[in-house]
Amino acid sequence: MQPVKCFYSYSHADKGFRETLSNYLAPLRQQKKITEWYDRNIEPGKKWDQEISDQIDSVDLIFFLITAEFLASDYCFGVEVEKAFKRLKNKEVRIVPILIKPCLWDQSRFSELQMIPRDAKPVTLSTSADNAFFEVAAEIKNIVNDLIAQPEKTDTSKNIYKFDHSLDLVRTQINSYAGLYERVRQQMQPGNDRTIRMQEVFEKMKKLSFAAYPFLDELQKSPLPGEHLMAVAILHEFCNEGYFDYLTDLIGAEKPFVGYQAAMALRIAAASVHPRSYDKLYAAVQQAKINLDKAEAGIDSDRRKILIDTETELQRNMAAFSTK
Repeated sequence: MQPVKCFYSYSHADKGFRETLSNYLAPLRQQKKITEWYDRNIEPGKKWDQEISDQIDSVDLIFFLITAEFLASDYCFGVEVEKAFKRLKNKEVRIVPILIKPCLWDQSRFSELQMIPRDAKPVTLSTSADNAFFEVAAEIKNIVNDLIAQPEKTDTSKNIYKFDHSLDLVRTQINSYAGLYERVRQQMQPGNDRTIRMQEVFEKMKKLSFAAYPFLDELQKSPLPGEHLMAVAILHEFCNEGYFDYLTDLIGAEKPFVGYQAAMALRIAAASVHPRSYDKLYAAVQQAKINLDKAEAGIDSDRRKILIDTETELQRNMAAFSTK
């Protein structure tokens, strides 16, 4: 078993938080499940920027300690984040953004990723810093165990797979639409105009859904909201019971627009799935309502209304089928 290589990206103003997190991860280090690297490991005489770049290119897991100081650092938020997101896009690394102090993280690139602690409450605002760091360490432990359980990568350089050119073009278009959705979400003010623009992007995704279907499983595993939205666009056309749980999770956990479209996918499924899937779809709708309650969506009633309409239609369809 090879240890998971971990990299700390942080502002030097937050050195104490890095040290505390490292202490909480000590059992993983002692079990040789992880190795850790941060910029204070650079040896005298070494070029620090090259050392950092080489480490980011080789590690398995990157911890970003998110604070206002971190977001203000041109190097941390510029060079390190850019390189990390490039590797993330190529599925070469896992990224763990850890919200340490209150800051405008939701206006940064990290808004695309799941933040921990999962309720996006900064560690420093927790009633117990110990509990907050324990939660963070537990999340990291699960990720480390998942990485260790994955089969080792093999060298495929001598057996290069030539992708079909048309699929390459489709993937490029998926990336374009996913990126466009993220730019609209981040750059436009919340309101009707932004929603209309998002809907326009979603309609473009739906037109691509038939060609994009081969990428569905890859898209649903992506950490990027834009790619989740592309997956939902495909499921508006090709929904089956194997994806009910995925849609249910999105309804409560994702951005409102993605969650809304996920609810619509269940609504469409109620009118199109085979009757043998009715029970599973009904259970998925009930779980989606629970997830929405836990998410504290407040006055956002659109998803809830869609779920209620879905439940009503599904009950009607189930009753009609049972009388046949």
